[in-house]
Amino acid sequence: MIDGSRPSVTILMASYGRLELLKQAVNSALGQRYENFEIIIIDDGSGEDVVEWLKQVESTEAKISVYYQSHQGVAAARANGVDKAETDFVCILDSDDTLAPIALEKLVDAMLRRAGIELVFTDIREIRTNGEAVIRSYRQFDTTHSMIMATLLKPRVPFKHSGTLFRRQTALDMGSYDVNLPCKIDIEFYLRFMEAGYLPEHVNETLVDFRMHKDSVSIDRLSGIRVWIYLIDRYGPASPVYRLFIKIIRVSAELLKRAYVEIYG
Repeated sequence: MIDGSRPSVTILMASYGRLELLKQAVNSALGQRYENFEIIIIDDGSGEDVVEWLKQVESTEAKISVYYQSHQGVAAARANGVDKAETDFVCILDSDDTLAPIALEKLVDAMLRRAGIELVFTDIREIRTNGEAVIRSYRQFDTTHSMIMATLLKPRVPFKHSGTLFRRQTALDMGSYDVNLPCKIDIEFYLRFMEAGYLPEHVNETLVDFRMHKDSVSIDRLSGIRVWIYLIDRYGPASPVYRLFIKIIRVSAELLKRAYVEIYG
């Protein structure tokens, strides 16, 4: 399944329902111009319609391997997938997003720009429920400290996890995804890389279509606040006063987001 002279990549997808979006995501993964890749799908307890389709596509597409687990959440599914992959790099693709055909090629090129790059992220195109498309452009930070603080303080996190490429062994050495967290696992994953001194590398191109829909918006902001407080204590500044200030800012932002969703849907 994996051949060629360039680094090998696993496109890792955690699936749970949403069959039509899953089909689009898988098709975009199969359509990569980069040749040296495989696709691992960890199904997290989907219904029979999804399982039947996954079995069919696995039987017809040599690049695809599917594994099944009881419903444990996306963190367990991703950790399972990272463990099963045997490639140099892993690219995360959410099962309701799509990759541009040049995505892997551009992401791998960015990873190889210079020594010390362990994680790469890209700009996205937000496809809203009304069909409107909005480009979300991120930026390259100068230091891990500045990116950590932006992650903890800014209402909008300065990266999108779908489309992230990282070195598999580095992730394993750091413990992979935290399966004990109920949410914000993508944010914790980035923070762990940054705490270890790895500054994420930005690709200034729009390589992911992020599909917004009812299930993609977290209405239960209150449950996420507890995790944010944990992340601030774990990765924030040493000063208790400064950490308290960040917590106030973050909690306020999350409550405002909740109010916006409830008012505007």
